[in-house]
Amino acid sequence: MKKRLSTILFTLFSTVHVLAQNGILIPDIINFSKKIYESGNQNRAIDQDQRGLLYFANDDGLLVFDGTYWKTYPLPNGCIVRSLAVKDGRIYVGGQQEIGYFFFDEKGVLTYRSLKPLIPPGETEFTDVWRIVRWGNDVFFQSNKRIFRWHEGKIIAYKSINWAFIGASKQMLIAQEYDKGLMVFKNDQWMPLASPYDFTKDKVAMRAVGDLGEQGTFMATLKSGCYTIRDGNIRRLETPSLTAMGQQLIQSVYNIDTARIVIATRLGGYYIINTRGEIVQHMTKEEGLQSNAVNAVFSDKEKNIWLGLNNGIDMVVYNSPINHIIPSHDNKGPGYSASLYGDRLYVGTALGLYSVPIPSDNNFHGIKEDFSPVRSSNGLVWGLSIVNDQLLMGKNDGAFLIRDNTSAPIDSSTGFWSFQSLTAQQPSPRVIAGAYNGVHIYYYQGGKFINPKSHAFFESARNIVVMGDDIWVAHPYQGLYKIDFNDSGRPLSRPYADKRNFLSAGHNHLFRIHDKIVLVTRKGIYEYDRSIRDFSPSTFFNKIFGPATISYLREDNQGNIWFIEDKKPGVVDFSSSKNPVIIRFPEINNRVLGNDEEFIYPIDKNNVLIASETGFYHIDYERYRQSGRDHSLRVLLRSVTAYHKRDSTLFGGYFYGKDTAAAGDVYDLKRNIIHKWNSIHVEFSSPYFGGVVEYSCRLKGYEREWSQWSKKTERTYTNLPAGNYEFEVMARNNTGRQSSMSRVTFTILPPWYETLFAYLVYAALIIAIIYFFYKRQQKKYLVQHVGRLKKQRERFEEEQRRQQYQHQLEIEKNEKEIIRLKNIKLEAEVEHNNAQLASNTMNLLQKRELLNKIKDEILIIQEEQEPDKRTKNVRRIIKIINEQLESIDDWERFSQYFDKSNNDFLKILKELYPQLTAADLKLCAYLRLNLSTKAIADLLNLSIRGVESSRYRLRKKLSLEGDLSLFDFLATIGSSEQSRSGNGQLQH
Repeated sequence: MKKRLSTILFTLFSTVHVLAQNGILIPDIINFSKKIYESGNQNRAIDQDQRGLLYFANDDGLLVFDGTYWKTYPLPNGCIVRSLAVKDGRIYVGGQQEIGYFFFDEKGVLTYRSLKPLIPPGETEFTDVWRIVRWGNDVFFQSNKRIFRWHEGKIIAYKSINWAFIGASKQMLIAQEYDKGLMVFKNDQWMPLASPYDFTKDKVAMRAVGDLGEQGTFMATLKSGCYTIRDGNIRRLETPSLTAMGQQLIQSVYNIDTARIVIATRLGGYYIINTRGEIVQHMTKEEGLQSNAVNAVFSDKEKNIWLGLNNGIDMVVYNSPINHIIPSHDNKGPGYSASLYGDRLYVGTALGLYSVPIPSDNNFHGIKEDFSPVRSSNGLVWGLSIVNDQLLMGKNDGAFLIRDNTSAPIDSSTGFWSFQSLTAQQPSPRVIAGAYNGVHIYYYQGGKFINPKSHAFFESARNIVVMGDDIWVAHPYQGLYKIDFNDSGRPLSRPYADKRNFLSAGHNHLFRIHDKIVLVTRKGIYEYDRSIRDFSPSTFFNKIFGPATISYLREDNQGNIWFIEDKKPGVVDFSSSKNPVIIRFPEINNRVLGNDEEFIYPIDKNNVLIASETGFYHIDYERYRQSGRDHSLRVLLRSVTAYHKRDSTLFGGYFYGKDTAAAGDVYDLKRNIIHKWNSIHVEFSSPYFGGVVEYSCRLKGYEREWSQWSKKTERTYTNLPAGNYEFEVMARNNTGRQSSMSRVTFTILPPWYETLFAYLVYAALIIAIIYFFYKRQQKKYLVQHVGRLKKQRERFEEEQRRQQYQHQLEIEKNEKEIIRLKNIKLEAEVEHNNAQLASNTMNLLQKRELLNKIKDEILIIQEEQEPDKRTKNVRRIIKIINEQLESIDDWERFSQYFDKSNNDFLKILKELYPQLTAADLKLCAYLRLNLSTKAIADLLNLSIRGVESSRYRLRKKLSLEGDLSLFDFLATIGSSEQSRSGNGQLQH
């Protein structure tokens, strides 16, 4: 009984010791339940191919994970897959009475091929295949009664009563046989391995084999501890940690690298040991695993640890630069503050203050102890401040001084946030504290903080910034306050007059960044300008963050600016000589605190703490920046499917024996796609499990621009036109590293009615139709031609008769027209003669009257005796003659008679040319009468030269061309009504 009790106590002690090896950094754990991967519960083996795809031996078959999609490939007989191994692009699997491998057909579809037909006759007696091992160019399958060797296309069987185990290290291939114990494979046969320990029968159950580098081969058993094999010698590896671990039922081991081995247990989760057998990490359900029962363990290319469980799959981001810090595993609560003081790290949580010793080099990974609670610190810890080389704590129930891992009260009057020195003098004689009810001032005397009851009461003062004489306090909802001091040294608060409407309804914060007072609101980021004693928009910060709503800022020792935007942390890195670079941490988006409780504590470039909902996140920032360069990021084409009324797989997502990490996947569909299947769905992913991946893609031949980066891992194109296409996709991780481009090329054939054959048929049909219509038209044309000739002949004869008749009518019409014209001419001559006769008659009458008048006057003169009267009478006769020559009435009478005889010549001429004077009209009338120049000169009482000048002026007024005579032009005036109308139109 005592011995049993001692064993239990030793086990408990060892377990406590083991747990202490974890340190304070807990890696992130991602749980994949059955609901996520939609396959069987248990997963018994794990492996990875050269492209990064992960394979799991699952109850329902071979389970494949590419970072995005889970797919299950069942075995033909539907049995459980108990073991698997990846080699040369093939995934070898073993199940119940089944061995074989999955390979990639010409479409890239994962296809199964059984090796059972190759088993020699008489060697087919086996049940479950428990393990598969790669060794050299061969693959070994282990069942209870047979070990099958797949060698150069043949199966070789090794029979036994019971093969209990098979495993391989870099040095040797080891098996455990019931009667002979440990066996080693040499020279194509199994040979006993000498051992001081008895591995025969069922005394020791072997479970796993691994490498210890120069230390040789590592062997783990179910209950009997661990062993090493070096230079052919077997030695038990005994340490208290390994002894305690051995009680947890070891199931599987895997080498993370040459210095670390991960060991899976059935009862205690998994352990990581170094080559000296020391446990460096132990993870259980308490840390976040779905179960402590781990069947299989595997470390991928990024050194993430994968666990095959009885009820799911877990991934531990072991090699990540981001880890959890959980001060109390029993009471997990949010973290609010942290401070490195002396040789200890203090963290404030919702439950109290905790501390842990820190090495001098600040290597958090080297911390072996757990956090311990600081005495008398239970409660909500809001802030930790180092003032005058003293650590002060602000809690919900007061202000406290931390010394010797113990909390001592300073002021319990209210809750406190933080503390700051008021002067640059060290130690500062005055200290300002932000409290629930405003600001408190303390004096520092004799190493003690004295409360003089000096307060400025207003809203809660969580954000205080002190720069010289400028002291500002921000309240998220109430705005800003300026703190001044009166003559007695008491603080006075003055609300900020927000004249330019900078403040917002909530979310008002103050920070000191790059020796500037920075105000952050929902409306933007502002800086305090001492020259104007007011805040103004910050060109520097607004250029960096743009319209983003920032809730927290913190400057580190390197000048980088850490920030939180809507519960998404990041840093503005100024380490580059170029422009600052924003680096974000999407792994912990929405996991950090928000709602005015944000907190970031940058200790150095390798240690940054961010308050989270459960403790803190620790970021090794320098390693995080390098992590994007340490891994080869790749993007995989996972499937290409065409669909019409159903789906048709064009590419299944696998490449045989091809590592495409550097160049990317390139797949050319060997067959063309029928046009009715012109809707294409493409799935892609990246087997990058340690961070966030985004994708950008395009379809060349259809799209010119690349799509925006997003987490979407599929793209669908519907109703693509005929043509050649190339789908291209790239990936980038959270550090900005970009993968090589992967692409798939395919051709969509035109519809049947647009093919060459269809066009040939169309051409033949068109030619046939044309020929048919040609012959038809030709026949029709001949008939029509005969009819046309007949009709033409009839029309010609009819036309001849008609023309003959018309000709006769024309002759008669012409004769009548000639007679009419002759009559008109005769009438015109008669009228002209009558006009001339009338004119002459008038002239004769006028002359007769004139002569009679002159005769009477002469008779009077003859009878007159006196010379003076005679002379006077002669003058009267001369005057009568002159009056007769100048008489207007004579002209008017002449013009009336002239118009009557000449078709209103003068009237028409005056209407056409209103600018003509009376003298011009006379001249025109005499010219119309075709009088000589001398006669006209006598009539107008002008010289012959005067008549010529008048003729010249008349031509200009009538706008006559030089080749048209004045007589010919005047002869056309009033010749007929038609001439009148034409001349009128011409003038107008």
